[in-house]
Amino acid sequence: MCKRLPTVRTENTTFNSMFKLLTVISLASVTRQEVVTTVQGRIRGVTQDGFVSFIGIPYATINGAGGRFKQAGLAPNWSGIRESQYVHCTESSPVEDCLQLEVHMPTTGGAPWPVFVWVRGGSGRYNPGLLVQQGIVAVIVSHRLGPTGFLCLGEESIPGNAGVKDVIVALRWVRDNISAFKGNPNRVVVAGQSYGAAMVEALVISEMSRGLFHGAILQSGSVLSPWAFNYDAKLRGEFLKRMYPDDVDVTTTNLNILVHNSKQIDFSYYAFGMCAEKAFKHQEVLLSDPPYRLESSNNLRTVPLMIGYNSNEAYVFVSNLKRNNILKKVKRNLSLLLPEELKFLDDVEVNDVINQIRDLYFKHNNITMHALLSYHSDAYFVNHIYRSVRLHSTSHLPIYLYQFSHSTELGVSTVHGIKKYGAAHSDELAYLFKEKGNGIEGVNAMKSNNDGFIDSLGTFRIRKSPHIGHQFGADHEEFLSTSTHGHLGRYLR
Repeated sequence: MCKRLPTVRTENTTFNSMFKLLTVISLASVTRQEVVTTVQGRIRGVTQDGFVSFIGIPYATINGAGGRFKQAGLAPNWSGIRESQYVHCTESSPVEDCLQLEVHMPTTGGAPWPVFVWVRGGSGRYNPGLLVQQGIVAVIVSHRLGPTGFLCLGEESIPGNAGVKDVIVALRWVRDNISAFKGNPNRVVVAGQSYGAAMVEALVISEMSRGLFHGAILQSGSVLSPWAFNYDAKLRGEFLKRMYPDDVDVTTTNLNILVHNSKQIDFSYYAFGMCAEKAFKHQEVLLSDPPYRLESSNNLRTVPLMIGYNSNEAYVFVSNLKRNNILKKVKRNLSLLLPEELKFLDDVEVNDVINQIRDLYFKHNNITMHALLSYHSDAYFVNHIYRSVRLHSTSHLPIYLYQFSHSTELGVSTVHGIKKYGAAHSDELAYLFKEKGNGIEGVNAMKSNNDGFIDSLGTFRIRKSPHIGHQFGADHEEFLSTSTHGHLGRYLR
């Protein structure tokens, strides 16, 4: 089985240092343009590709000793003019002082512009030129990842969800500063993909983020997904603590050692995810209960929502499945597909579930790689997205569902011998960003193939409703399907 969803990683410190140096040199070669004054100080933008970018703006800071796992405070003021410089939060080579964001703004058109805030699901880099061309101010947020962002012990020193709370601090920064970048603080849409989408959904249902944004887009992720939320968060944290001597405090120990040790714990999916928190004095709570309970018992959504998935999400796993010979193992024992978190009463119930899986995905015991991918797509992504959509559809506010199915060469590469039908996990990002750091180029050459999808996301960012399709509801479970041209589909499973 796949242990974790893939994220773009930078694997060694030497490369990180070279990358930062080359980035500074690259930015220095770009024409300097206007200086913007924020609440904390002034920063100089750089003009490239027809828009102005302000890179490396501090929005928050870790609050002193012992604050590693807690909610960050506002960034301190600085003097003089700050120059643009990339600093990213990464999982493999951690930097604690990485709570910075980017603001990219158009150079022409009528301001104030609507604002699009992108929440990273990992440590990838994104070129927002296509977004800015639509007359949008794009904000890209870096937040804590791995154990520093998601370790949760239910203790006052390690309450949990620090990475998501970073995003809330960033949204407060946007509220207070985006007008200086000609953005409209009353027209903010927040979005994310994969784990970033799960984080955005947590923002949607949290009282902590009320009033900070006015629409949300969730791409290929849900807070209800098994890889997004840890019901056994405290147990996972205790495993990590046991890897240290009793006299070592994980709140102050060397960060590289902390991250290294967290990778030695053999958990499925992400080692650390979001959790339900205890309330502590002088600390805000993101999620007081598990997300499903919150979404089921309360009408918490206060903004329009667009949510969707790709038609062949699990193709991103295909190399792992092939390398670990999973198909052969599943043919011998179909119970390997049962999620670890499911608890069964007895073997009769286990066999009943196995038979249901066989009837849905492997009729006549025809266990193929494509059928296996279909199962994994539903088990890891689609099923949980539909659960979220149905729970959110009880609100009077609109909710829109899409399926992206265009097969493209720009995203996940085709694995030899296994044809890529439809769109894999992350493939749609090639049509929203020029992901130079991820090797995705040439997006404009294929943009016209998915104008329906791009325009729908674009109009939602601006007007909080797509240009095509109906709202999702109990009486009309329709979605916008995009292959070569956008059209409506209906959920039939």
